[in-house]
Amino acid sequence: MSGAYLLGLIGISMASLFAVAGLVINFQVWRAARRAKPGARVASGIPILPGVVGSVTLFFLIPQLKARFGIELPWPFFWILLPLVLDLQGLGGWLLALVGLRGGAPASGRPDGG
Repeated sequence: MSGAYLLGLIGISMASLFAVAGLVINFQVWRAARRAKPGARVASGIPILPGVVGSVTLFFLIPQLKARFGIELPWPFFWILLPLVLDLQGLGGWLLALVGLRGGAPASGRPDGG
């Protein structure tokens, strides 16, 4: 195993762990915001970054799976875009807002929005 291959493996592992942990954190924040009472303070998640990191990681990982191990995934761009859609602080949150399942902080009822 060469040094460059080892560094690439470490980088992909760290990026994958960050993406998965960030997606889980964003889901927990979204769920807490959905359950919060109006006017309650809700923690904030990691905006858009876990989905982007997951997509970039898969963008570089999928061709390596085929070249090194002979594993070919069907619909590679589906897998590349999937973390962006699953990120509830990014594109996934926008899609949920369009459906009406917005998970943001509840409105306080004040006219100035605060």
